[in-house]
Amino acid sequence: MPQTAGFFYRQAMEERGHAMMMVQYLLDQGEAVAIPGVAAPVTDFADVVAPIRLALEQEQRVTEQINDLTKIARDEADYASDQFMQWFIKEQVEEVATMSDLLAVAFRSRENVELLEEYILREQQGEPEDPTAPPEAGAAG
Repeated sequence: MPQTAGFFYRQAMEERGHAMMMVQYLLDQGEAVAIPGVAAPVTDFADVVAPIRLALEQEQRVTEQINDLTKIARDEADYASDQFMQWFIKEQVEEVATMSDLLAVAFRSRENVELLEEYILREQQGEPEDPTAPPEAGAAG
């Protein structure tokens, strides 16, 4: 399933970029940056639906975390951080919608994964760079 693999590889790189945006913001604010370790990823799935369902659940969890950070910024009257988090709120709406759509297609095509591959090839080849995105730590520019 090369299209599905490519899609998730692009997603992983995008998520890394988002983390580096947060790192750069913290550095710009003069804050210490500590990146915790993460558990090994799940790599064995029962069917084509399971990893996409997991990805959607992860995006929903990240949305909750982004909302929690935004609430903290507002509670602390940290207007710069509140403004910074707004881009991530918009991004999470898109991420959850993308994974929800992909999950629906995966359910319908679990018996014929070529349909999922065709959908990804047609609909999920990446978005153009967002000029409103915060800068990433370590990025040239």
